[in-house]
Amino acid sequence: MLQVLTLNIAHGVPTLPVPLPFLLPRARLLGHLDRVAELLAREKADVVALQEVDRPGLFSGKVDPLERVAGRAGYAHVLHGPHLHFQGVCTRGTALLSHHPLREPESRRFDGVAHVDKGYVLAAVDLGQGRLLDVVSTHLDFSSEHRRQQQAVLIIEALQRRPHRPRVVLGDMNARRGNPGVPLEHMMKALALHTPDPGGGEPTYKAHAPRLRLDWVLASPELRFTSHRVLADRVSDHLAVAAGLEWLTSPRAG
Repeated sequence: MLQVLTLNIAHGVPTLPVPLPFLLPRARLLGHLDRVAELLAREKADVVALQEVDRPGLFSGKVDPLERVAGRAGYAHVLHGPHLHFQGVCTRGTALLSHHPLREPESRRFDGVAHVDKGYVLAAVDLGQGRLLDVVSTHLDFSSEHRRQQQAVLIIEALQRRPHRPRVVLGDMNARRGNPGVPLEHMMKALALHTPDPGGGEPTYKAHAPRLRLDWVLASPELRFTSHRVLADRVSDHLAVAAGLEWLTSPRAG
């Protein structure tokens, strides 16, 4: 059994009334990051995918949100992709947190097909006894379906270059199901991924009054969903999605 979770943490701040971390008093910023960590610690996911997660700089209020959240939630294995980086100012991107070792790490900013800070991180989660699972945390473009389609192709190509093994793709896709041409459908078809909510499922955005399903957990055919929930905690402008997975066949190493 494997538990996974995805959450866009919105740079670790409540979106209202103050959307920028450097405008918050330090104690309030750290307190909000601790709320995110408490959610993760409560859910006890084996692997967590985060989006809009920063490293220390002027933008983050000189706080290290990733270190704070991972440390307080008890995650020993961390991979961060700096999809936007200005030395001393900001380092923004996606991340994986894991209770298991992360092997074969990759990080990519969507150069040329991105709006500001979009990209992915990818690693093989080592579950022991030769069991490896490729996991992706990604954040796709919010303003252009054409760019999202290009970005989905880059994720597909990255996974297809790796050894064949079970896969889970998590993140803020900024996409809804229903149109066969959308990037989400393209990625699911090309990689044979599935989700337990074929109609789209519960909305995840905006957290205070959710109307859109933008955050997804997609799994390969070797994996079956045993649970799938949108969490009610309002620690961001997105709601977290948590899922349980089990192998339909004996898992194997890549």
